[in-house]
Amino acid sequence: MMSSLQSYSPLSDLAKSVQQTLNDCKQVRRGIKGETLLVASDSWQHVYWLHAGVVRMFYLDTQGREHNKRFFMANDFFWPVTPALREKAAGFYIQALTDIHCDVWSYADFRGAFECDQAWLSFSHLWLERLIDSKLARERDWLHLSAAERYQQLCDTSPRLIEQVSAQHIASYLGITPVSLSRIKNR
Repeated sequence: MMSSLQSYSPLSDLAKSVQQTLNDCKQVRRGIKGETLLVASDSWQHVYWLHAGVVRMFYLDTQGREHNKRFFMANDFFWPVTPALREKAAGFYIQALTDIHCDVWSYADFRGAFECDQAWLSFSHLWLERLIDSKLARERDWLHLSAAERYQQLCDTSPRLIEQVSAQHIASYLGITPVSLSRIKNR
C-alpha cells in the first residue's frame, strides 16, 4: 500500500511516517459522471488525489449560467488551501465530468498526518506557490491573449483536456460561447 503514495510527487517526498499515516486514513472513491463533490454553499473539507477521470470547478452566475474556473485530470491533487475555503461557503462547485477514481482524505485527517508544523509548512508552501503561479498565468492570459490565442495555448499545453472535455465546457473556461469556439476551431 505504501508504494501508491510513493509513486506520486509531492507526496513521495514526505517522511515515510507521514506517507503511512496518509495511506491509513485515505478512502478510495469512485464517482460517476455528473456527481457533485462540493456544493457552493458548503465549506470545502476534503483533499483529493485524482487517479482517473476529469473534474471541474465552476461558478454559477446570477442568471444560473455556469462558468468553469479550473479542470483537474488524472494525477492532479486538489484541496482547500486557504482557511476561508474550509471555514466558509466555497462559492463554487466541484463536479465530475466523467466517471472518476480518486483517493480522498478529510482535510483534518490530511493535516493531522503531518508530524510537525515545519513539515506541513513546507508541503503547503509548495502548493500555494503552484496555485499562485497558475492563477497569475491565467490572469495574464485573460488580459493579453485573444480567445483564439487562449484556445491555441490550451491545445498546446493541455491536449488531453481538449480530448476529454466537451467543447461547451472548454468554451466556458475560455470565456466564450460554444458557437465562438466552433468558429475559432474552423479557422
